[in-house]
Amino acid sequence: MEVSTKEDFSMRSSSRPNQDGDGGSRLVDVQKDPFLVRTLSSVLSGSGPRHSLVGIVLIMLGSFSFSCEFLFVKLMEGKANSFTVTFYRALVEIPIALWLCERRSIDDYIGPPRARAWLLVRGGMGAPAVLCFFYAIQHLPLPDAVTLQFTTPPFAAAFAVMFAGERWKLLDMIGAVVCLFGVMLIAHPTWLFGSEAPTEEGGDHAGENSMAAIVIGLLGAAFAGLAYTSVRMIGHDTSANVMVLYYAVMSVPVTMFGSKVCIGSWNVWHGGGNLGAWDWCWMVLTGLTAYAGQYLTNLGLQYETAATGTLATCSQIVFTYIFELVFLHELINVWSILGSLLIIGFMAIVGILKMKDADETMHETVAGEPEELALLFSAEHHNRYDCRMIDGSEPGNIA
Repeated sequence: MEVSTKEDFSMRSSSRPNQDGDGGSRLVDVQKDPFLVRTLSSVLSGSGPRHSLVGIVLIMLGSFSFSCEFLFVKLMEGKANSFTVTFYRALVEIPIALWLCERRSIDDYIGPPRARAWLLVRGGMGAPAVLCFFYAIQHLPLPDAVTLQFTTPPFAAAFAVMFAGERWKLLDMIGAVVCLFGVMLIAHPTWLFGSEAPTEEGGDHAGENSMAAIVIGLLGAAFAGLAYTSVRMIGHDTSANVMVLYYAVMSVPVTMFGSKVCIGSWNVWHGGGNLGAWDWCWMVLTGLTAYAGQYLTNLGLQYETAATGTLATCSQIVFTYIFELVFLHELINVWSILGSLLIIGFMAIVGILKMKDADETMHETVAGEPEELALLFSAEHHNRYDCRMIDGSEPGNIA
């Protein structure tokens, strides 16, 4: 086969039409696309993915933004329940998603016909996932609740085996066991550790309420795993903005129905009547920081591989421990630290192992992010950067 230079390939790629999801064509300008430039350079040189300090910094800024979101949710503890917070967060995200769809000339807001059923599943699972996660944040120490979301990958792997026909890998099994032990350390139940478990004084999150919050947090991780599986079933021709729009729109009826079933009231917008000016400020900032985190992390992944991004997102735990000490003034439990280190340590090892895999450049998701962001990278990246190789072959599909 004729060997082409990078300059030749740049000119070909800039002028080659590319088929998008609705059958139209578009031009791929590699000069203006840093993610595609990095990927194609890796292919042409035969070397592995290059790692960018800029990308890592952007992903860590995204993690900081998400950590701020979690702090705002925690600050509304006792003022607004998780139904109200999720409801108003969705109201903030809907106009942003619509604006981004309009800005990117996405005319089909409801997605292609074949994907609409799975889009409904994605929204229907994403909304309760965030509800459960916010409940855990408001009833557990902040780092413990955030660590629970890192248990999503084993659930996602199990659902992928059941619904997507994928194989259960050794790493998935190890991850499930590690996450189980990590959660047990965070919960430190008395039936396992005894009544002398080393909890700190003032630890008002222990006992039955704490155990219920942990179970609900794990239920949220399971819902997030289902949302992840639905994204993989949707495929690559639906924009991530459309998927986020589905999540936000469906959050409105889901929160209202859940509020009626759980606390006997449809009125999720009232917030119990205890919301002050600062609480409304936290409410709006919850939605804004959620979308800012999505934007920064997506931008960072244009310069960095998803496996390295997995390591960068572990900084969320560091940020939340700092917030716990500085803003919430709560003592940190020794067992919680050990459980967090176990789960995050495993995620770090997974990230390092995946960094050695040159095929993962565009086709892996960042585990541990809030599900409406991290579990959409595969669809968004393939939709934006789908292109043909020099010899006419197709890039590998997402596993």
